[in-house]
Amino acid sequence: METELPVTADPKRPWFEPVTVILMAVASLSTAWCSYQSSLWSGESSSLATHADKLERQADARHLEARQIESMHSRMWMEAMDAQIDGDEKLARFYSERFTDELKPAYEKWIALKPLENPTAPPHPFVPELYTLPFTEENRAANAEAARAEAQSNTAGHTASSYLSNTILLATVLFFAGTAGRFDRRHVRWFSLAFAGSLFIYTTVRMIILPVA
Repeated sequence: METELPVTADPKRPWFEPVTVILMAVASLSTAWCSYQSSLWSGESSSLATHADKLERQADARHLEARQIESMHSRMWMEAMDAQIDGDEKLARFYSERFTDELKPAYEKWIALKPLENPTAPPHPFVPELYTLPFTEENRAANAEAARAEAQSNTAGHTASSYLSNTILLATVLFFAGTAGRFDRRHVRWFSLAFAGSLFIYTTVRMIILPVA
């Protein structure tokens, strides 16, 4: 009956263990750094998303208020037109003199088109060419800022995810570097250490490319 010969362990090179220890130490520090950066970028992403949501809600509230003001302007214009059609110039002037800064220019431009005589004139002054809804510029600016904040939030979230994925890669580096010295076969040890070193270099390049919070 044949007996299996014991597998003899290949001797380790003198530099093997120091290189492994250094690689694991640097990988551990890099893991802590990536975790820290991921936390900062996640907070930045959350803050920007909250800011964008706040701006959008403010713009929606102003838009609703603007529609209510437009409804009030419409009632004032109708009262002025009814008085003018009835020939009560004093009452018509009473209403027109109290038109707001949004309604008055639109009304004057509309009157200049002679709507009672010109069939091609708009039926009322509340068309986009004449009337500007209140808070239009403010809402446009708020929505633009909200879009920028949302884009920055997405970018920050992507950066946080990239740092988080780096921590997973570095954990793999630590695993292969830590187990490399346990193998008896030299080519297995070298493969494990080479894989850990290559993965660490790849992760380091990713860290250099990523922005720092």
